[in-house]
Amino acid sequence: MKSPTAILGLSLAAASLAVGQFPATSPEDRTALNEQAGQIFEALKPVVAKAAHGTVEVRVSRKRVGFGTVVGPERVLAKWSDVKPHVKTLSCRTGEGDWLPAEVVGFYRGPDLAVLQVTGLKAMPLSLDEADDLKIGQFLALARPDGEAAAMGVVSVLPRSLRESDRAFLGILMDIDYKGPGVKVRSVEPGTGAKASGLKAGDIITGLPGRAVNGNFELSTALQRLQPGEKIRIKYRRGREEKIAEVKLGGRPAPNRIPFGRMERMNKMGGHRYSTVKDGFQAVIQSDMQLEPEDCGAPVIDLDGRVVGIAVARAGRIKSFIIPARTVKTLLEEEPAQPRPEELAGRAEPVREREGQDPFEIMRRKMEEMRRLMEEIEEMER
Repeated sequence: MKSPTAILGLSLAAASLAVGQFPATSPEDRTALNEQAGQIFEALKPVVAKAAHGTVEVRVSRKRVGFGTVVGPERVLAKWSDVKPHVKTLSCRTGEGDWLPAEVVGFYRGPDLAVLQVTGLKAMPLSLDEADDLKIGQFLALARPDGEAAAMGVVSVLPRSLRESDRAFLGILMDIDYKGPGVKVRSVEPGTGAKASGLKAGDIITGLPGRAVNGNFELSTALQRLQPGEKIRIKYRRGREEKIAEVKLGGRPAPNRIPFGRMERMNKMGGHRYSTVKDGFQAVIQSDMQLEPEDCGAPVIDLDGRVVGIAVARAGRIKSFIIPARTVKTLLEEEPAQPRPEELAGRAEPVREREGQDPFEIMRRKMEEMRRLMEEIEEMER
């Protein structure tokens, strides 16, 4: 006999397959899918129950600006960039409906997490060392204080760094007009591992260790999981000849900057609301959960109710980031930074690009995401 968790997992998988293969094209279809989604969220209640008791709403007057995860006695973690403009007017509401004053007592800049002191909070801290065995495709849910799931999805990328300085740099410019299979090298940057290995413009990269490379996005994603200094064997084709290059990966050079306002206009082209700070994290799990920006700060759990991490950003149409639970636990062993006096005065500052971001890489990812979205729309219209 299958366990309740296994049954729920099968139900979620079947629902995802149905939604993906049979898009709602009529009012009746949409009604049926909405009813099915409601049934799934109802089934998730027992799973999120434990984590819900360690979750609070973070509010400014009657407006919720985020969620918070209880990590210690009267201590809550919330998304720093979302609470920063409101540090003098914050409060927290528990699942039982209690309103409690909240004060920012520190923050962790890298993961964009604020530490709140919530006087009178009696909720037990959540365990942060239970779920350390994530797998691609594993189902996740976001816990709300009222015992409901705010969102659900699957693990799409295992923990990795989004900081440009932590990423491996091959040293090529890809030909975005090449249709594949493989990746065509448009040019090779001097002084890089690619140049030293003998790669040349016109070469077609076809494989990395343990995997074939079919396109630009696939190569970029694979490189994100590697570290500067690693040595890899790259399969490539030059004319009719198959070759292998031994490449020592370097670190990504400091990028030029795209004006912040232009980047924000690009981010809004897809018609979705994304988090203000949504990149440059040192360690994140990527999921396809479709969060709202104000859902950030809530604990994310697996189907056994174990805390996987804290939701920290909605970064794309089907891309949300989660700070892993183990990373959060390590953070809490350090003293948080103290806000500057002007920040504690509640004066919002213009949001700036985070240190280490590569805006051209962000632009490329956005364009790739928009391309995939258009392909999905065209497929639905056939």
